[in-house]
Amino acid sequence: MTVQTVKLAGKRFVIVPEKDFRNLQRRAKGSTARPTTRRGSHSDAEDRADIELARKRLADPKEKPVPYEQARKELGLP
Repeated sequence: MTVQTVKLAGKRFVIVPEKDFRNLQRRAKGSTARPTTRRGSHSDAEDRADIELARKRLADPKEKPVPYEQARKELGLP
């Protein structure tokens, strides 16, 4: 299974299964402090670099979809 993207009004959106969306939403609401991932905590500079990279990839029309399992692994989901 892969994560799908869709383009509406010139913007790209990522489609994930409902269960995973709810897990991400629950984790975001339950966390008041910055979460620590398996690879350690991010600095603000790393966050800015991640955001800039995401913006560049969203702007690139040739960008391929990411396989679902790879996206889960990168997001640290079970």
